[in-house]
Amino acid sequence: MKLLLDDLKARKVAETLDLTITGTIGVLLKAEEMGIIDSAHAKAHELKEKGFYVSNELLDELSRKRK
Repeated sequence: MKLLLDDLKARKVAETLDLTITGTIGVLLKAEEMGIIDSAHAKAHELKEKGFYVSNELLDELSRKRK
C-alpha cells in the first residue's frame, strides 16, 4: 500500500515513519503504464498549466522516459 502525498513536509514525515509514498506524478506514471492515459508527461504539463506545481526538471525527465 502506498500513501499519496505531494506536500513536502508530509512526505518527509512519512519517510521517517518508513511509509511507502507516491505523488500525483507517480499516479500519472502508473496510469500510463496501465493504459488508462496516453501520456503522463502530457497530463503533468496540463496540471502545470492549471497551476499545479511541477518542476521543469521533472517535466524534462518525464519527456525523456517517453522515448
